[in-house]
Amino acid sequence: MSDALGEAVEVMDRLWKFGGWEVTQTHDSLRPYLLEETYELLDAIQAEDAETIREELGDLLLQVLFHSRIAEAAGEFTVAEVAAALVAKLVNRSPHLHGGDIDPDAELDEKIAAQERAWEERKSAEKARRSCLDGIAMAQPALALAEKVRSRSVKAGLPEELIPLELRMVRLGGPESAEERLRKATLAFATAIRTAEDAAEAARGERSPLSAGDWNRYWPR
Repeated sequence: MSDALGEAVEVMDRLWKFGGWEVTQTHDSLRPYLLEETYELLDAIQAEDAETIREELGDLLLQVLFHSRIAEAAGEFTVAEVAAALVAKLVNRSPHLHGGDIDPDAELDEKIAAQERAWEERKSAEKARRSCLDGIAMAQPALALAEKVRSRSVKAGLPEELIPLELRMVRLGGPESAEERLRKATLAFATAIRTAEDAAEAARGERSPLSAGDWNRYWPR
């Protein structure tokens, strides 16, 4: 396995050193390819086609190698540093890998709950995020974005009644596409969440989790 991965890195390096099409690309110019390959992988997963899943995973690996090579040429980071960062993240957020307090003989649901709890706790400590929405990819498709923003906000204690109707029901038709309408509503909702968090911080003098009452008290009207 290591030999094959090393060979993939070496082939990408040879393509880059050739000085053709590859060196004209940027992180931004590769975005359409990354998106297309992701959707093709999702199609293969839905079809439960193992051979195509393997192929599409390879295409995604190419994107990782390509973006890493672009970054290396710019003196930013290498593919080895990408891998090292992933290893460090997995180990830090998975205490059971190095003698943590998760009982290996516990029931499956208990082990999963403990893993999720440890992951979120250590993720929060790493990121020191100011908002419950920090880290969400705002460029993702509107429906996925709406689901993520709604999930994060509810997890942060936001009462369901503060979630706007536009995020509860997708409306088709009209002069504006459903995608654009939902995106605008989600971004407006995200702005309201951050406004409430900021208002609470200004009033309390500290950045701390909000209760349901806090969300209602500081929610922009």
